Amino acid sequence: MKSTIPIAAMAALLVPHTVPAAETLPEALKPCISMLRDAERLACFDKAVAQVQNGSDMPLPSAENMFGAHSAIKTGEGNRDVKREELQEIKGVVTSLRRVDDGMIVLELDNGQVWRQQDGDATLTIETGDAVTVMRASLGTFRIADKRGRSSRFKRVR
Repeated sequence: MKSTIPIAAMAALLVPHTVPAAETLPEALKPCISMLRDAERLACFDKAVAQVQNGSDMPLPSAENMFGAHSAIKTGEGNRDVKREELQEIKGVVTSLRRVDDGMIVLELDNGQVWRQQDGDATLTIETGDAVTVMRASLGTFRIADKRGRSSRFKRVR
């Protein structure tokens, strides 16, 4: 009989006291929970954690901001039961455009994202000031369409 009391006391101490995750998360991390793509969600968490550690007042990550992001992008695991929504495309205006040594296009959008062309055989008509659409494609790739409707594979680099 004496041994049951210490066991019960130890069991009470070992049972975790859970608090809903949404109540304990810093505000900067909450937008990341709903992102569907693992790479975008991880990049969002990386950016948000950097903001929390630095105490910066930068805007919170958003789905549009993290569109196309992956862990290799310097941007500063959520619950699998959470309903996740996924952006299929974003629109932007080209603020700068350049061709690199291999002839590929590198363009910067008005939202600060930088995308690099991956298809050397595609000829796009894009100029600074043009509106473009970045679309999700198969196997985690992205396509950017020009004003004529032609598209090429691109990868986000920043």
